[in-house]
Amino acid sequence: MNAKPRILITMGDPGGVGPEILDKLLFDRDVLKLGPITVIGPKRALKTSPDDVDVVDVDLAGVSFHTRPHPDNGRIALLAIEEAVRRMENGSADLLVTGPVSKEAIRRCGVPFQGHTEYFGHHFNVTPYMVFFANHSKIALFTRHTPLSEVPNELSREKLVSWIEGLNGAVTARLKTSPVYKIMGLNPHAGEGGLIGREEVEVIRPAVDELNAKGIKAEGPFPSDSFFVYEPREESVVIALYHDQGMIPAKLLSKGHAVNCTFGIPFLRTSPDHGPAFDVVGKGVADPESFKRAIVEGVKLLRKK
Repeated sequence: MNAKPRILITMGDPGGVGPEILDKLLFDRDVLKLGPITVIGPKRALKTSPDDVDVVDVDLAGVSFHTRPHPDNGRIALLAIEEAVRRMENGSADLLVTGPVSKEAIRRCGVPFQGHTEYFGHHFNVTPYMVFFANHSKIALFTRHTPLSEVPNELSREKLVSWIEGLNGAVTARLKTSPVYKIMGLNPHAGEGGLIGREEVEVIRPAVDELNAKGIKAEGPFPSDSFFVYEPREESVVIALYHDQGMIPAKLLSKGHAVNCTFGIPFLRTSPDHGPAFDVVGKGVADPESFKRAIVEGVKLLRKK
């Protein structure tokens, strides 16, 4: 991509920290020089914005913003997401950066919202892949918002192989490289050869063998309690089997500034690695770095095309 990309940003929950972070980022020269920016959300949530930033006013009359998970916030946040999808579908932008929303606020509107990733996957009827960029590490979540008690039921050799095959196609297309997939174990110490659970022996190791036989480089299972002591290499993608197994190291390695990338949908979507943070709204302490990195990393990924 030679021309500067058109960047589309949703504010996120209007009662959260998204608007006040944008109050800073929209005047950041390093951000503005990346390409033309359009923001979707209620204009009244922003203090001001530069003349060269287009703000699409998506709002509801008579609705207040709340610094807690509230259906009023949820309705507006969902309307902004829907408008963003329409614009990405008609080619109005090249990159979508989504501000943090409250899943609870949107669900309280009667919408079974699990997250942006699931929403996009359902809308486009595809398998979306959640990959976190944390410094030099890339961490993909095999299960995302699955309760921990249900994770073993989601894990089978067939599912793991099929999922990594799909992930590999999406990652290779976007990153223009063929990474090594390093798969975490499910049990403590990666099962200790079957002494602490059998999933590593009966599911993960056979999946690794099958992937390699198919020409997809895979290694594991690795014990996740020690694997991240040494930061994974850039040419690898770590496969975390459940949410916290991947998110805890992603947040620690990036010092809270990881970038969430959605692969496998018709466009590139990135987002900051934090929620609406209602507890710090208006205190002047909301950190814009993760949001900024989401924009910058998204532009870098577009340039690989």
